[in-house]
Amino acid sequence: MKKIILLLLAALCFSVPVLSQNSQRLSPVISLDTAVSRLQTLSADKAIEKPYLHFDKPYYNAGDTLYFKAYVTLGEQHELSKLSGILHVDLISPTGSLLKSISLQLANGLAVGDFSLPNTLPGGSYRIRAYTKWMLNNGQVNFFDRRININNGPPAGNKAGIAKAGVEFFPEGGRFVSSIPAKLAFKAVGTNGLGVNVKGVVVDNTNAEVTKFESTHLGMGLIFITPEAGKTYKANLTYADGTKATVDLPKADNEGISLMVNNDSADKLGIEINANKAYYLKNKNKEIGVIIYSAGDVRSVKAVLDNQVLDLNLNKKDFKTGVVQVTLFSAQGELLNERLAFIQNPDLLTIAPTCDKTLYSERGKVHISINTKNKNGEAVKSYLSATVVDAGKVPSAEDDENTILSNLLLTSDLKGKIEQPNYYFVNVNNDTRANLDILMLTRNFSRFEWKQLLSNEKPAKVYSAENGFDISGQVKTTTGKPVDGGIVTLMPRAGGALLSQNTDHEGNFAFRNMVYSDETTFVIQAKTATGGNNTHISVYLEPTLANINTEDIISPVKDSNITRNDQTMQQPVYLADANKRGFNAVINSDKRAGERQHTTETLDDKNVRDQSLLTTGLEGRLPGVILRDGVPFLADKANAVMQTGPMLIIADDTAMPAGTSVNNYNPVDVESITVLKNSDAAIYGIRGANGVLIIKMRKSASSGMVKDIALPGLLYYTAQGFYKARTFYSPVYEGSQQTANKPDTRSTIYWNPDMVTDKDGNVSLDFFNADGKGTYRVVIEGIDEAGNIGRSVLTYKVQ
Repeated sequence: MKKIILLLLAALCFSVPVLSQNSQRLSPVISLDTAVSRLQTLSADKAIEKPYLHFDKPYYNAGDTLYFKAYVTLGEQHELSKLSGILHVDLISPTGSLLKSISLQLANGLAVGDFSLPNTLPGGSYRIRAYTKWMLNNGQVNFFDRRININNGPPAGNKAGIAKAGVEFFPEGGRFVSSIPAKLAFKAVGTNGLGVNVKGVVVDNTNAEVTKFESTHLGMGLIFITPEAGKTYKANLTYADGTKATVDLPKADNEGISLMVNNDSADKLGIEINANKAYYLKNKNKEIGVIIYSAGDVRSVKAVLDNQVLDLNLNKKDFKTGVVQVTLFSAQGELLNERLAFIQNPDLLTIAPTCDKTLYSERGKVHISINTKNKNGEAVKSYLSATVVDAGKVPSAEDDENTILSNLLLTSDLKGKIEQPNYYFVNVNNDTRANLDILMLTRNFSRFEWKQLLSNEKPAKVYSAENGFDISGQVKTTTGKPVDGGIVTLMPRAGGALLSQNTDHEGNFAFRNMVYSDETTFVIQAKTATGGNNTHISVYLEPTLANINTEDIISPVKDSNITRNDQTMQQPVYLADANKRGFNAVINSDKRAGERQHTTETLDDKNVRDQSLLTTGLEGRLPGVILRDGVPFLADKANAVMQTGPMLIIADDTAMPAGTSVNNYNPVDVESITVLKNSDAAIYGIRGANGVLIIKMRKSASSGMVKDIALPGLLYYTAQGFYKARTFYSPVYEGSQQTANKPDTRSTIYWNPDMVTDKDGNVSLDFFNADGKGTYRVVIEGIDEAGNIGRSVLTYKVQ
């Protein structure tokens, strides 16, 4: 006879990462109360930020502008974050190279941005990655990382007939125990990582048939079996294309306890703890404990194992929509079982758009009214973004879409890629709920490890939240001695407030937490303690965004020397470039000079010293380089993706602003000029993608640059600040005959990332259709001030 567990609930609300399904013995032994207390402490020490980007369309062509709205939430309630003030967003090539990185200023967790895609951009699967500096404290777990197809149309879906990679089985709760009815989830995948359909028969070690099974969604399904002591089992599989395979099922434990969750009911979440006879007799009347975690709320349940089967029913209305994690502990602090489930409640932000007409004409004006309400039906202030596309030009598979719901509620909390994430939210019914439950059986949470938590290891907090930029560096005398007590002055070149500070004993300075726009040029002046200007200024950054899976983001250091011999270029080369990114150039010492000559050209002073302008001496003498008004460009298209700008000029180890002319230098003072291309230029990071021109000045030179150059005690520094997003162009056809005569072939008809509803939850959109007839699709996403998220899709016809 089953026994209802008597509850002792401690409801504690906080931000909590969670654990792995794999059972593990934990040390030291702790009580259930201590486990809950440490969850609370961890939450207070490690608030979690999550970013989500809403794109104007799901895929792009070269020459398009990729528009997006950024939502950054903090904590388990998805409230808009006020912690970080900077969001970093990267565009990454199909080969993993960082093509462009922008920094967006977050206001109340919101920002808008875009990437202009060059016309020469090759097709492929690119990545958009977004993160705050604070997120680095948790590795890359909470990064937004999305693949975007360019030139290739929509992402490929599940394909039949592909080669099989295998099938994996997942016992519910992590344990497969003899004599206890068990639920085994399985996932069959192809070599491309996508699910493939499979069916089969389970047989025991005597080859007797036990049960049949078949996948229900994306290669996933369930096997129901009660393993017998002393028996082993295997699955004879048949794939959709007729190929067959045999896979062993997990071996059942002769002694153990299981955790089963029934998520079928719309109102109740059922939990069943079932011990087989051997385990029960050994642990009879011992205490066990359950921790139930959901959206920052932790409930602890204690019970005595005085029956082989114990039941607990929870009201789903007490949980927010999202992942629920149930963990079973022994009295000795041993993690026995764990099960993830997903609660879907009617508690999301309701976004209700309404068109003013049932049918529209080409270039006709559209008016859409939008109203937002919370779960109680009350009007709420909401922050929304809306996109309208011509569905005939931008067809999409709705199940495959990544949305604000699927991202913040599901995929950001689970490890591994989730196929068709929007399938579980677009049309919620019994089938989608059942398949979502199977998905949860095959996944682990990505938040923290129980072993680390229960051993009381405090999380290392290395990175603080950013709200502004730092400009830091070092001042030395012209003889190389650090300037102690020197005065460093920083001023925007275009004019503005002056900032001054003294250098420390090592000549270091740092202007912290500054706010400025992208490509702002600063004038940095440094004097010695006695007022002398015989100083050399180096700019560098603290190593903050290093080691995030790209070779292009590299840690800066505080030196600036290039050493070359006859055999190899040796490290270190440490520079700060004109785009406010430090370079720690790591050179492969196995590359000999003879192997690198095809990408490196050097011109000595005899070719230029007698010329009035440096351009005259260089023209025709540097293969593959052309000069436009003195600005160098690579003539070839070795890297078509990034071949959109001038070469980077390095003058005596200092990176100059983009577009600097070589005519700023006196030919008499130039000792040599070196061109780096392709792999050689890669040592300078993304700024070297257009090639690098290294100008080495004579040590005895009386002057450096003729104009706008770094003189002793002076440095011009162009910093990468906050990116200013482009405004989406939306034509107005009323009374605009000239515009109306031009073809309108837009695929994105309208993009508005900055909608805010009024106190009554209302906001409206007005725009004009393009030339295309057919179905237009409106997608609206957003969040209210309480952290409730929502999404709505509306279609209308144009004829």
